[in-house]
Amino acid sequence: MTGMTAYYVSRTLISAGFGVLLAATGTTWWVAALMAGIVFLLFLWAPQSGRYAVHPELGVTALRRDERTQGITDKAAKNAFVVVMLAVLALILYYGRLAPAEVPVAALDLLIALGALTYFGTDLWLRRTSGAKD
Repeated sequence: MTGMTAYYVSRTLISAGFGVLLAATGTTWWVAALMAGIVFLLFLWAPQSGRYAVHPELGVTALRRDERTQGITDKAAKNAFVVVMLAVLALILYYGRLAPAEVPVAALDLLIALGALTYFGTDLWLRRTSGAKD
């Protein structure tokens, strides 16, 4: 096998293994098949996503990170960290000084969601605005 064929075959086997593992742990067969299909679609999307430098000559390990993609990932992670820390500060000020009470778990759930949205939103924005894909 040459080029991207080895990558796609290996990812098919990984997706199928994931589906079998889910089915073996008690998930219904159709949910396991659906999840395996979703994982496979993510593997199909990865080479076109712009998140990786694609090197077909490397076969199974065809996707690599280059300086551009690593810089974008680092900047997105930094932005998410700053936003979450500011939100934690706001929670501390609100629940510690303004309205003393215990912080509800729902507020912490929102912090996690805020961090994830910030990371993926920044990542998407930087990939779209920082130049064309190779």
